[in-house]
Amino acid sequence: MTSNKALFKQMFLQKRHYADLVLLIQTFAVAFMFLMGIIFKGNGNSVNNMASGIFRNDNIWDLILGLGTLTTFFADVIFLGLMCWQNEKINLSQTWQLIPASGSKIWIINIISSIVECAYIFVIQVVIGMIVVIIDSYSHNINPFVGTSFGANISFGETVWAFVEELLALVGLVLIIFAFVSLTNFLTRTIADQLPMKNTTGVRLVVMAILVIVGVIIALRINDQILTMYTNHLFTRANKAIDVDTLGISTLEYWIGAILLGIINCLLIQKFVEPKIVNR
Repeated sequence: MTSNKALFKQMFLQKRHYADLVLLIQTFAVAFMFLMGIIFKGNGNSVNNMASGIFRNDNIWDLILGLGTLTTFFADVIFLGLMCWQNEKINLSQTWQLIPASGSKIWIINIISSIVECAYIFVIQVVIGMIVVIIDSYSHNINPFVGTSFGANISFGETVWAFVEELLALVGLVLIIFAFVSLTNFLTRTIADQLPMKNTTGVRLVVMAILVIVGVIIALRINDQILTMYTNHLFTRANKAIDVDTLGISTLEYWIGAILLGIINCLLIQKFVEPKIVNR
């Protein structure tokens, strides 16, 4: 049997090229927009206006920080899409299925490697961003390592917990996106194979679109019901105003949903997907 470590390493190295490519493109995008912001100065410059909408644009470091923050959002969304595509490419690859490991094992390691890949690109972006923030702070004669009045009423424990909660929410969101994309892909192929009409790309796209729409509607309805039940439960027991931790509930939903979808995906792989790929 192929070891988990070897499988993970192979998948991670294969996907890291996409992370490096996205980071390189983001770097070129920031450099290009920065040059446009410097060359074409003035209030009518759309680059400066976009950057100042995130951070004030008093000097070049503000401009770089604003452009970096703006491009990071788009870079991460693009990278997430690339990882979804790469996940499904591996899941339906006959070469990967010939490895002496179960389809469920390959799927789980595939998802874990994509999560680590997302962490890889995220950490690099955060480290570079923190370096720019420190330089930008000193350019405004502000010591970034000295506490300010911002957040003075928040304890260190609350700050750490807020960071952990946001991190768990982010990982849970990425997990459930990966699991949902796999579920849609597996169900699409399973349903399309059972239809009496010819199994074509057009048929699969129609089936996939229907599954995505139905899945999103169900997810939104479940989320609304859970949040309503949670808030009603809190307000009926509280004698004073309270803070509703919707992020915590959403995080729990993400993780539970990802686990449930993961179990369904593993069952679909074992019963329908894996035998179909091997027998191609």
